[in-house]
Amino acid sequence: MQEIEKLGLGEVKTRLIKSYPIRYVSKGSGWQFDTLLEKEPETIEWIDSFSADETLWDIGANVGIYSIYAALQGVNVVAFEPHFANYFQLCVNVMLNNLQDKIMPICLAFTDKKAVSRINLASVDFGTAMASLHTANLPAFKQGMMAYDIDSFIQEFNFTPPNHIKIDVNGTELDIIKGGQKTLGNSRIKSTSIELIDTDQAQLTSVNQILEKAGLNFIHKKYNPTFASLQTKSVMNFLYRR
Repeated sequence: MQEIEKLGLGEVKTRLIKSYPIRYVSKGSGWQFDTLLEKEPETIEWIDSFSADETLWDIGANVGIYSIYAALQGVNVVAFEPHFANYFQLCVNVMLNNLQDKIMPICLAFTDKKAVSRINLASVDFGTAMASLHTANLPAFKQGMMAYDIDSFIQEFNFTPPNHIKIDVNGTELDIIKGGQKTLGNSRIKSTSIELIDTDQAQLTSVNQILEKAGLNFIHKKYNPTFASLQTKSVMNFLYRR
């Protein structure tokens, strides 16, 4: 705790969530932990279905709310987050909860091929969700980033495929799925949850075709309308299971 205080990040809060005391930095990530159980109840329900010692890949982990929730229930997590500010706070939150042996944070972007590129950050604030390898739109900052496709990452670094994959990124969902087709066909993969735009039929058709070929079947699409805005009301979590 003293090491965290030296960083000058402000108040460290504790919230009891399903009997688990979760510590987090209130600045930036506070509202995300405060609404953890309410914002995406379908994601909580999905994580609750995991067995202890299974492995979750959290792609687009942001500040780590779902990674930490899963790890406190005994799930092993690899949390991928490319945004430098979010990655910093992700690591801080992992440290606050003494979960460094259950969560491995990695600052990396996934796409359909290996590349050294830049991600365009709409904001450099903690907890921001808008970062893209493709869309510029006058970004607040262009951050250098190593990008990988899932299949090459697993092969080159000798990672065991996870049991569950969560994908919550900004517009590169299909590229990530294309770059992980071999891995997604592995029988170790039991389920994947992907945040997709329900009105983007071209993307949905391509994602569904790839996952169906990999043996992962569509289960449902859900979102919480209470937290949806006019701009996000078509954004839903799509669940697929083997």
